Amino acid sequence: MIDAEAIRDAFAALADEAPDARPVRAALAGRARRHRQRRLVLRLAGAGTLAATTGVAVAGVWRLTRPSDPDFPVLDGGPGGGWLEVPLRFRPSWLPHRYGEAGRGFIVDGDRAPVLSRDYQRGSAEGVISLLVGWHTSLDPNRPSGTASTVDINGSPGQLVRVDSNGLATYVSWQPPGQPQLMVSVLTGDGAAVQRDVALRVARSVRPDPGLTWVGPRFGWRPPDLATKPWQLSQRYDGADWMQDVTVNGAGGRQLIISMGPGAAQRFENTFASEPIQIGEWIGRLVAENGQLFLTLPDGVEAFVQLDSASNDQMVQTMEAFDFGPWPDMSWVGGR
Repeated sequence: MIDAEAIRDAFAALADEAPDARPVRAALAGRARRHRQRRLVLRLAGAGTLAATTGVAVAGVWRLTRPSDPDFPVLDGGPGGGWLEVPLRFRPSWLPHRYGEAGRGFIVDGDRAPVLSRDYQRGSAEGVISLLVGWHTSLDPNRPSGTASTVDINGSPGQLVRVDSNGLATYVSWQPPGQPQLMVSVLTGDGAAVQRDVALRVARSVRPDPGLTWVGPRFGWRPPDLATKPWQLSQRYDGADWMQDVTVNGAGGRQLIISMGPGAAQRFENTFASEPIQIGEWIGRLVAENGQLFLTLPDGVEAFVQLDSASNDQMVQTMEAFDFGPWPDMSWVGGR
């Protein structure tokens, strides 16, 4: 997997050698965009890193009572809270050793969040175990398909699916009476038998969680073709900093991404192709050929917008009208 820093390094090296840098910039921008799209699809399938905020008090108490774990950074983020309160509903009560929570997220449709995901990793190590709570029609194209078998999850019938394409993954889905659909996904790099055992043990350990979490950001304006689409909120840590993404997918692969965090713009910035542009009372940077817009907010948090097939006016209007909300509390990172 190629990270953003590697893309930037490759971009600089190629630009030095190329007689015309514009084709190189366009190709690498497309490469970076496809990489982000692939990660978002994996997240929404319950197989990658979705993220969302949690309660400050509960997470703070947990931080005080657990031993220090160097695999996870201590992140405060912001005060947390937001315009939409959502119950966490469920959590796994068993995870493999040294796994902690690394990401949370939602699908937001109107004034409700029908889907919540919680992802667990060993710090920044490869491999993820996810719990997806709920389902939405926008996820249907990403529903896991592969070798399926019937399993029992605490008295409820379930299905275990093993997917061998693009790396081995194991999914267990079931629906307790009167509850939303639940799905555990395991992508740990282990063999099929180990992943099956881990997936079943995690699924059978799932218990109610009385905690709450919130959606903080929201759109004030979107292009007409994206205005009624459900959108995804992802909150996680990226190295030492917190990161928050809002994503809308439209017809024909059209996509709107707004990334926020202490280093959000630096992760995708193309410095020698940008030009200053007015965004309300602020000055941002525009990379028109790639549909990218960068802005540093007064508190130092950076925002990055990518909108495929968009005019400059659409990107500016999206950014001007966007309500960033309170920055997410991130003290839950590393919890179980």
